[in-house]
Amino acid sequence: MDKALEKKLRNRTLPLAICLGLLFHNFLSSYYSLTPWLLAAMMFLTCSRTSISQMRVKPIHLLLLSVQVFVSVGIYFLLRGVSEPLAQGLMICVFTPVATASPVVGAMLGADVTLMTTYVLLSNITAAVLAPVFFTYINPAADIPFWASFTHIISKTLLLLVLPLLISWFMSRFTPKAHQMVSRCQSLSFYLWAVCMMILIGSTIHSIMTDVGTDIAIYIVMALSSLLLCVLLFQTGRRLGIHYGDLVAGRQMMGQKNTGIGIWMTITFLNPLASVVPAAYIIWQNTLNSIEIARSNRKD
Repeated sequence: MDKALEKKLRNRTLPLAICLGLLFHNFLSSYYSLTPWLLAAMMFLTCSRTSISQMRVKPIHLLLLSVQVFVSVGIYFLLRGVSEPLAQGLMICVFTPVATASPVVGAMLGADVTLMTTYVLLSNITAAVLAPVFFTYINPAADIPFWASFTHIISKTLLLLVLPLLISWFMSRFTPKAHQMVSRCQSLSFYLWAVCMMILIGSTIHSIMTDVGTDIAIYIVMALSSLLLCVLLFQTGRRLGIHYGDLVAGRQMMGQKNTGIGIWMTITFLNPLASVVPAAYIIWQNTLNSIEIARSNRKD
């Protein structure tokens, strides 16, 4: 494909995906089950640029884990007197581990993929271990089985991150020519991401619109609070990234959340109404990601 034509196509793909997700939410929501496989395919392409031997725990990882745990706790105790569902929703957005797809977006924007992949593992393990303890304190009636929560979160991580990473390593070791061929197909992950984002936004909008039993004003407050939190997390991550030498990685590791797991944890263990906050977060973070990718394409 001509480079100029491809550049125009990439600039229009993500805004088009957002619009289609909003307009055809009823149709797209039925394809939500495809998203894990799309994410796994994107991770496989991204992992072809990752070396397992270079994965190391670094100071920025420890700082981000501290934010994930302690800031989420602080937000809950600060706001629970105002609104319990709002406090739980904002708390879960911070506590939720970083999105498995964050290295994919980071790779598109020039971040250190190995740095980000390492944090995806650390963040998911931290959430899996601490979620039963924290949620049992918030909702004592939930009586959360540790292994039920742990295995659910870890199984998602294994499917979407560890398995693609191991397959990529196996190919690099035993079928290097095929591995090189895969590594040259990085642009494909961009279009897979657009399809995945379209389905996620469509499913989120459909879920919100079909739940008519709640006052719309509560939805608006939660959605706007989610937007404010999303911007704060991305900007804070950006500043941390600048300090540690990788602006994009810091921004994505801090701001791009695995909201699917966040919604599941909220509906399963907390107040179901609180799930509106992470549901809205899906729209805000994908909108910010599409803006950053469009900016990067224009610069290129």
